[in-house]
Amino acid sequence: MWIMFTVSSQSPGITPKLYNNTTFFPLVFGYMRLFNISYKHATALGAIPIIGSTFMYLYIIAKQVKSMATSALLPTFFSKSITIGNQSIPIIAYIVVCIAGFAANYFALYINIYRTSSRVASMAGCVVYLAMMYCYVQFASRYSHMERSFKNPFGLYSAIIGSVIFLAVLVILIGFHTEYRGVTILYFSYMAVMLLYYYVHVETNQKFSSMEQKVFFKAYILNCKCLFPCLFSLYFFL
Repeated sequence: MWIMFTVSSQSPGITPKLYNNTTFFPLVFGYMRLFNISYKHATALGAIPIIGSTFMYLYIIAKQVKSMATSALLPTFFSKSITIGNQSIPIIAYIVVCIAGFAANYFALYINIYRTSSRVASMAGCVVYLAMMYCYVQFASRYSHMERSFKNPFGLYSAIIGSVIFLAVLVILIGFHTEYRGVTILYFSYMAVMLLYYYVHVETNQKFSSMEQKVFFKAYILNCKCLFPCLFSLYFFL
């Protein structure tokens, strides 16, 4: 919110000059005034944090792809790594993530990079939050006997209100903003393929990776109601 306020409250404001395809970073005009530098130098300055963010997201997504592969959520081929020093680098995951990112970027550039990115992010956000509301209802009703460190004071009403809000936003995006219908079709086609892939393959083949087994085993032992008898038995077993 502060970035949006900072950008929009100074010249050139919310005008085509700010969001046209030649302006790569919205903070460029602020850098020009702050440091009294040219547009090119300000653009170079604005690119520095973007490069850092790019490497961070590449690292996170590649690690996620590798983790999903070791749990059989993705083909095991994606979990192949190379070892450099003490670091294990999921090289296949990095390659796949980069190729997918470039392909998505060129698709967005072909249509409209700003509208495409914001539209996909908005639709995906609505779908994610609707799924979270559904999961909350499921866990609250099916596992109501479990102890929780935090209890939602609004209960199921919050999930209902949240579902109505995000469902309304999703309907508005799909039904009233039809100028980029191809983006909507592509997104929901992708979601349909992923759902089909999950129910056909993943649901019957997913498993806990060795790392997940260790983590969940430790959590189970530490959170066990009969902690001391378990530790006592485990001591003699070892």
